[in-house]
Amino acid sequence: MLDAFLRRQEIDILLAQEVTYYVLNDFQRYTTQYNIGANRRGTAIVARDGINLDNTIMSPSGRDMAAKFREIWIINLYALSGTAMKQEGERFFNSELPYLLIGETGHILLGGDFNCILEASDTTGGFIYGQALAELVHDLTLTDNWQGNPKRKVYTHHSAFGATRIDRIYATRKLLEKKLRMKSILAPFTDHLAVCPGISIDLPIMRRVRGLWKWTAL
Repeated sequence: MLDAFLRRQEIDILLAQEVTYYVLNDFQRYTTQYNIGANRRGTAIVARDGINLDNTIMSPSGRDMAAKFREIWIINLYALSGTAMKQEGERFFNSELPYLLIGETGHILLGGDFNCILEASDTTGGFIYGQALAELVHDLTLTDNWQGNPKRKVYTHHSAFGATRIDRIYATRKLLEKKLRMKSILAPFTDHLAVCPGISIDLPIMRRVRGLWKWTAL
């Protein structure tokens, strides 16, 4: 199902969370980089062939990883969840995640399952406010990619306790200017919605379509 989703949606780069095993290697024309920690709660970045990711950095916990694509520093994270983990979650955003950003001054795209929110309007029930995340987003001048209709809220995860938009993508303002679209899509292989931005870059990527090489933007 995930393989079909990648091709139907023409996904160039996939940020996956809650990855517990090395099971994403069978996709033709895609390459996967894993970071699975000792507790089997990991992350992975899947990239279409022809998209070269460099300078990959992985945290020991497996909950976050980063890689460079041209001028963009891509960060994938799976934050801790639950009120009992709030203190550890704050430490994650205060200490572990900034380790991936040491010395980085270019474009940043930060995405994943944050398991906390920054706006009360992003949930229909109780919520955990990410104070450390809010400070990080402010210090890096990151902007939430989602710009939906405020009268029709979109939530990415539903449970017995309510609906919440815990899956988000942040980007630096210059990178956000290159955004073409943003959508959330039902995905049958997960209980979360897939969050899919479209971003234009200056240089083309070769994509093979029906026996031909097609040049397209990310």
